[in-house]
Amino acid sequence: MVIDSHVHFGKAMEWDLKGIDLINAFKKYSIDFGIVSNIEGAEFGHEFDKIENDEDQLKVNKKTLDLVKENPEKLKGLFWIKPNTNKYSDEIKDFLIENKKFFCGLKAHPYHSKMKFTTENYRPYIKLAEELDIPFAVHTAEDENSKVKYLYETAKENPKVNFIAVHMGLGTDNQEAIEYISKLDNLYGDTTWVSKENVLEAVKKCGSKKIMFGTDAIIDGTNTYEKYLTMFEYLHENLSEEDFENVFRYNARRLFDL
Repeated sequence: MVIDSHVHFGKAMEWDLKGIDLINAFKKYSIDFGIVSNIEGAEFGHEFDKIENDEDQLKVNKKTLDLVKENPEKLKGLFWIKPNTNKYSDEIKDFLIENKKFFCGLKAHPYHSKMKFTTENYRPYIKLAEELDIPFAVHTAEDENSKVKYLYETAKENPKVNFIAVHMGLGTDNQEAIEYISKLDNLYGDTTWVSKENVLEAVKKCGSKKIMFGTDAIIDGTNTYEKYLTMFEYLHENLSEEDFENVFRYNARRLFDL
C-alpha cells in the first residue's frame, strides 16, 4: 500500500487540477490513498499579486469536502488556511469537528500567503491543531517567507502539535531541514521535490518514522508520478523493508490517523 501525503486539486494561477484526473493518476501509478488540499487556498500569486476572485477559506475547503466525500476510499483532506486575507473563526473549528471523518489536518503555504509562519496570524490555527489533535502541513522553501527555521521555531514552541516540513526546504540542498527535523520529535518531512539521495540521507539521519512520501500530484499533470518512480526503486533498494514501509505507508497512516 502506498499513501501520498501531499496531493492537490483546484484551479488557481496557471493550474487547473481536476479531482478525476488525480484519481486516475492514482489508478495508473498504483497509489492507494492521498492526503489532498485545494490550491484555491493560495492568497497571492507567484509575484505576490493578490489572486482575483478568491473565495474565503471555508468555501475553498468545502470543495475539498465534496471531493473527499466522492472518493472516501481514496482521499482525506487538509484544511488549507488563508491567514493573510481571512481571519480565524470558530466556524472553522465547527466545520472540522463536523467533518472529522473527511479531514485529517491543516495546511499552510507561507509563500502564497505572503506571511512567515512565525507571524501572529497563524497562532489560532496552531491552537486549533493542538485542540483537535491534528497535524499541520507547512510549505517550506528558500524564499524569505517559507524558510524552514520559522517552522522549526514554531514547532519547538508548540511541542503538542505535529508539523510537517513540506519539501524540506524547496530550492535548497535540504540540509538545514534535515538537521531541524532530526532535533524535534514533532517535526516531520516529506519527499516532495526532494532528490532520492537527500531523501535517503533524511531517513538515515532523522529515522524512518520522520519522513513521508509526498509528491505534489498532480501539479505537473497526470504523469507527475513519473519522476518519483526512480525514488521509489532507489529507496526500495537502499532501505530495509520496515523503513521503506514507514516512508511510503505507516508514517502517514499514523500521523493523519487513517
